[in-house]
Amino acid sequence: MQWIGLDLEDINEEEQKVKVEYNPNRPDFSSPEGIARTLKGYYEIELGIPSFDITPSDIVMNVDPSVKKVRPYIVCGIVRNIDLGEDEVATLMTIQEHLHWAVGRDRKKVAIGVHDLDKVKAPYRYTAVEPGSVSFTPLHGDGYSMNLEEILLLHDKGIEYAPILEGKEVYPVIFDSNNEVLSFPPIINGVLTTVTEETKNLFLDLTGTDFNAVNLALNILSTTLSDMGAKIESVKVNYEGEKEINTPNLDSKKWEVEIDYINDYIGLNLSAAEMIKCFKKSRLEAKRSKKKGYLDIYVPAFRGDIMHPVDFTEEVAIGYGYFNIPKTIREGCVGEYHPIQSFSNKIRLIMIGAGYLEVLNFILSNSEKQFDYMKKKMDESKLIQIANPVSKEYDTMRTSILPKLMETIRFNISEEKPIRIFEVGDIILLSKEEETGAKREIHLSATSYHEDADFTEIRSTLDFIMTALGLYDKYEIKPGKNPSYISGRYGDIYVNGEKIGEIGEIHPEVLLNFKLEFPVAGLELNLQKLL
Repeated sequence: MQWIGLDLEDINEEEQKVKVEYNPNRPDFSSPEGIARTLKGYYEIELGIPSFDITPSDIVMNVDPSVKKVRPYIVCGIVRNIDLGEDEVATLMTIQEHLHWAVGRDRKKVAIGVHDLDKVKAPYRYTAVEPGSVSFTPLHGDGYSMNLEEILLLHDKGIEYAPILEGKEVYPVIFDSNNEVLSFPPIINGVLTTVTEETKNLFLDLTGTDFNAVNLALNILSTTLSDMGAKIESVKVNYEGEKEINTPNLDSKKWEVEIDYINDYIGLNLSAAEMIKCFKKSRLEAKRSKKKGYLDIYVPAFRGDIMHPVDFTEEVAIGYGYFNIPKTIREGCVGEYHPIQSFSNKIRLIMIGAGYLEVLNFILSNSEKQFDYMKKKMDESKLIQIANPVSKEYDTMRTSILPKLMETIRFNISEEKPIRIFEVGDIILLSKEEETGAKREIHLSATSYHEDADFTEIRSTLDFIMTALGLYDKYEIKPGKNPSYISGRYGDIYVNGEKIGEIGEIHPEVLLNFKLEFPVAGLELNLQKLL
């Protein structure tokens, strides 16, 4: 398993089961069928791109332009003659859940609807309506009819996924030709199309905000169901006034990659024929290009992880066998720690020697805790915020480590006192001077939390740090003002006349914001200025 990029976690020989973990870049591994498909290539049972039969159907999905305001894209498929036994139902539920997570960003980007095809009548219509204008009985809704607004307020799934539709004036709905509601994406399906063990034919709808993502999810789902023995039919999706497409479309995508480029990355000297064999074992197709020294490589429609020619080096390595690649050390390729990393490690040892425990926090933070909780004004000229965060808890790149330490204390408030913790890590700031538009700085922050924590204690910690670094005679603390600290118990830290940090007792309002009952003394240093 590990040779195709899977992490083998457990083998249960008695139940003949294995437990594996796959990386998010391979959502086609979210089912046993997807893994088996790749293993067939690896063991040369089947080579090249798998073949799937897609039969055109006469079913049409009409897409009203009104959905552009809320959830603009939809693709569909028909699955016939599926046997939904216990194992098949488990696979269907699992792959749907995994695709919602790996491709759909918890339904924000892609949401999947699975319906009993025989309970509704084509053609179907995907449109946007006002929240109070449509009512239907939702799945798992205790049998009560509810309008769309009521579903978001009262239904469990509505409450969970309501933020996706927050601020929208209209909501997306899928109707059949009898005006029966199939689905209220991305929230919940109607009870009318509930899939049971007796269901033999399925209708798939996938809606979202990214056309490539909804297509990829449909391709993975339909190929998996095909491998389970079902017959796949395409649906004509009519974007009124714009275009018509047939989905699923499993046409492969062509790439042109230089043979020497791949060999150089892996450290091999494979011929074109040998490399083509490696690609076929990875369930891709390849042939010699008209361009000398290049290969034409064809990527199947269920693979969404190929984004750059360098990705093909991994496919060749898998086909060749990682264990067959010779272990060599190229001249000049022996690694060593970056100077800032070596210096950071030294700081960690100093802090541990001072009696502090190291903590590790995410670089992503919450803007309210970074600024409002700390009584600071938000400086948007230096701040990087996430446009579409998965969670409000992680919507901002931190510009200071101290708020994260305050939060860590809050989560451990019941632990034995004193709580003395530190973190050495990155902060990220906007910077016009940098090529990327942002720069990282390595900071040290330390806090002491107990009933007698004060400026004298944290100053003694700073003295210890500066003595250990040989800078005791070169640093000084000058009185300053900082709203996060108590006035008169705060100072700016200078080394050789340059400000490198801050130190003091945390302001009582900040303590209240973090729900802390004892004083906190803290400091934060820019280690790169010390280096």
